[in-house]
Amino acid sequence: MIHRPASALQGQTIMMVDDTPANLGVLAHVLEEHGLTVVVAQDGEEALARAERVRPNLILLDVMMPGIDGFATCRRLKAHAQLRDIPVIFMTALAENSDKVRGFEVGGVDYVTKPFQIEEVLARINTHLTLCQVQRRLTEQNEKLQKEVALRRQIETHLQTAYDQLEERVAQRTDELARANAQLTAEINERMRAENSLRKSEARIRRLVDANIIGIYFWTPDGALTEANDAFLNLLGYTQQELRDGKVRIEQISPPEYATLFKREEEEIRRTGSLQPFEKEYLHKDGRRVPVLVGAVFLNGGQDEGVAFVLDLSQHKEAEERIRYMADHDALTGLPNRALLQDRLQQALAHAHRSRTDVAVLFIDLDYFKHINDSLGHQVGDSLLRSVATRLQQCVREGDSVARLGGDEFVLTLPLITDSADVALVAQKALNALDAPFHCDGHELHVSASIGISMYPDDGHDVETLMRTADTAMYHAKENGRGNYQFFTSALNRAAQRRLAMSNSLRHALARNEFTLFYQPQVELESGTIFSAEALLRWRQPGQTPITCSEFVTLAEETGLILPIGEWVLREACLQLKRWHELGYTNLVIAVNLSARQFFQPNFLGTIRNILDDSGIPASCLDLEITESMLMQRSEDNVATLQRLSGMGIKLSIDDFGTGYSSLAYLQRFPVDALKIDRSFISGIGQDSNDTALVTAIISMAHSLRLKVLAEGVETPEQITFLRSHGCLSAQGYFYSEAVSAEAFTKLLRQQQRTVDA
Repeated sequence: MIHRPASALQGQTIMMVDDTPANLGVLAHVLEEHGLTVVVAQDGEEALARAERVRPNLILLDVMMPGIDGFATCRRLKAHAQLRDIPVIFMTALAENSDKVRGFEVGGVDYVTKPFQIEEVLARINTHLTLCQVQRRLTEQNEKLQKEVALRRQIETHLQTAYDQLEERVAQRTDELARANAQLTAEINERMRAENSLRKSEARIRRLVDANIIGIYFWTPDGALTEANDAFLNLLGYTQQELRDGKVRIEQISPPEYATLFKREEEEIRRTGSLQPFEKEYLHKDGRRVPVLVGAVFLNGGQDEGVAFVLDLSQHKEAEERIRYMADHDALTGLPNRALLQDRLQQALAHAHRSRTDVAVLFIDLDYFKHINDSLGHQVGDSLLRSVATRLQQCVREGDSVARLGGDEFVLTLPLITDSADVALVAQKALNALDAPFHCDGHELHVSASIGISMYPDDGHDVETLMRTADTAMYHAKENGRGNYQFFTSALNRAAQRRLAMSNSLRHALARNEFTLFYQPQVELESGTIFSAEALLRWRQPGQTPITCSEFVTLAEETGLILPIGEWVLREACLQLKRWHELGYTNLVIAVNLSARQFFQPNFLGTIRNILDDSGIPASCLDLEITESMLMQRSEDNVATLQRLSGMGIKLSIDDFGTGYSSLAYLQRFPVDALKIDRSFISGIGQDSNDTALVTAIISMAHSLRLKVLAEGVETPEQITFLRSHGCLSAQGYFYSEAVSAEAFTKLLRQQQRTVDA
């Protein structure tokens, strides 16, 4: 369902300019359903001509059009005196920032991108129509106020002139009374003319009062309101009868805290005769406050009666409040954003310092939220985030804060803490709240969260440090299986420093040629023949012992460095296999581990094809090892990618089988060639009845599905005997060889060849 926008859309006229208006049919229909009148032009010239006749409230203008394009059309609109104030929103499929900058330079106010997101287009149209209405009302009100002030000044000038002339005539008449008998009639006529001018001035003031354009009231120095127009009385909820009954007085409509200001106003107007417009508040009859702009003058140059002009600022103040709210709150969930969170946390720390209490910061990150976004779309993801926000708010006390930093990251701040056990209870409450299923747009979703906790003053004395330490503890929670909470410790701080140092070094490792590949043979159990080599990554930092991939692969995946590193591993392994083929070992296969981020990256198939073409090895000699978790992220695109890989002749093996959650249904649907039994089960053969039974079941299941089986981590002859007796035909492990350099692996191949030749 499309959300109905605010009333700013009702009765407005939108001109849509596109050389193919049929493309805009859906948008035009939605706009008309929302009360808008839609006018269509097919090129810039027609748009200019129709805009002069129709005067639309807003123009949706296509950038690419025959004849004059959208930019030139907008430039001509802005040069037209009657059309320049019409807001123009460009419609384009272009994504270049330079095009957007050019659009803003010629006078456009916004962009909408094709294909359209209807909600976004409606929101942008509503926003700019509302802005135009507010600007137009403010302009009209300002113009009216200026005219009224100018008129009042003109009236004062006329009145003052009349009074001056009258006084001059009286003085002349007194001085010349003896000989001015002839001038008496002239003086009487002059006075009559002055009185007539005064009556006209008073009539103009009366028309201004009765027009009710702005609020106007007449007052006396004792605080009485002698007269007011309906605009002023309606603003404060009073009637003319209540005014006549004396129930409306200055002190009655002014809040108590304005008493001192009222005295200063009184002093200023007695001293200068007028009061410059200023902002204040009046009290409505029902007690609420009404923001206004007030200016006042004494009438007729005296100090017995004055007139005040009152402009309602309610809508202006509401707009300011909305802008302030939007600046401090997350648009999706309505929670405080990072800026407001930091402000509140800073206040909580200051209070905790004075009261000698603790403050807890809980950094919450949803586990695997990206999978939901990728598989079900951002609309479902946004709905889930709103639901998560609601549940987290129900887990805290009044005075605690729940904020969203962005993405799937939330922060709880708990002031006035006296015991860390209380914090643990809140953290567990949050985990329990998120554990219940979410129902979003027809989907039942299950999510967990990892929570890191830092405490003031133990873990930091400022906002930045507490946020950083809570973030470090959150990553520790993820490393401990996710779905749990962890408090920050000094050991975590040292680990975070090591992690940062490793991350910085890892970013330069490829360029510095610090990576190398080791190879572990995979052998046939019956003959002991090496048929494949598994490529295993090692990192050689200067002056340090090479470290295995397991120590930095998680960091590489989090930073995105796994993509260039993984491509290097694939390319280097294939090039090395080509060298072995050139030495005569043409039946040898290379096995390479594949990360999920590599598999899901765009154009992954193209990268594989390029590497195979560059190295010159057959696709059938490449064995890609994937994890069970990648299979569980099944989508039509994933299935298609695996099928294309299999169609190229590439072998696909499931690595560390038995440690994940694969099902028979998944194994049947995916084009998998082999299962690799995880070393943790192989080590238990003959020692743990459960491991022994599980290995037997995996081998039997693989045979039933016509899949090959390879055992990892084989170290003893007893394990080999068991595996052979149960039909497992291949293995790898220290019994045969640890992972070795390419040169050492070549020696193993030559040694095997000499044994065969002998």
